[in-house]
Amino acid sequence: MKEINRVKKYREFKEILDLRKFKRNEIFTLYYRKNEFGYSRVGILVTKKNGIAVKRVKIKRQVRSIVDKYLDYKNCGLDIIIVISKKYNTEEFSKNENLLKDLILKITSIKE
Repeated sequence: MKEINRVKKYREFKEILDLRKFKRNEIFTLYYRKNEFGYSRVGILVTKKNGIAVKRVKIKRQVRSIVDKYLDYKNCGLDIIIVISKKYNTEEFSKNENLLKDLILKITSIKE
């Protein structure tokens, strides 16, 4: 995921989360909104409940790789925040990939 495709600022996270447009499953919650940039941006939110810093960084790396695989950054024009629950297991990558892929495909198919 390139630097330009990341949501980093607290203010931007807060604006997206305050809109309350989301899709959810047992591990992931995706908050989203349309943006004016013409390309998609993604923010990943992992809390301390997920484990120590090493584990949280591993979770972020895994989620970024899944997002890179299934999200078309150029054509969507969405800001997405991915909130990861503490049920996330780093050992079950294929299950996590399928769950996140389904949510990404649902969000990108929505026309607003």
